[in-house]
Amino acid sequence: MNPAPFFALESDTLGTLRLSGAISFANASRALTQAPQLTRAGTALDIDLAALENPDSATLAVLIAWAAKIYAHGATLRYRRAPPGLRNLARLCDVDKMLGLA
Repeated sequence: MNPAPFFALESDTLGTLRLSGAISFANASRALTQAPQLTRAGTALDIDLAALENPDSATLAVLIAWAAKIYAHGATLRYRRAPPGLRNLARLCDVDKMLGLA
């Protein structure tokens, strides 16, 4: 049995979170439990997706769930530098504008 792919959500010194590795069907449930934490309502949280590998529909589902959790707490989640494949999938699913990927 292959181990689940690795992913990490880490903060840089400027407060931007960086998502690296891969979120897939094998580790999506773990990724859901590791949603970004909000410091206070009314703020904007940025996540840089440039190092995200092999995004698929499971990746998109996790990103939608993370955004919904942040929005429910009165803040905004902005995804930055998404890979082209993820942007195309989000457009196909008509969630690109909701996620700020348009």
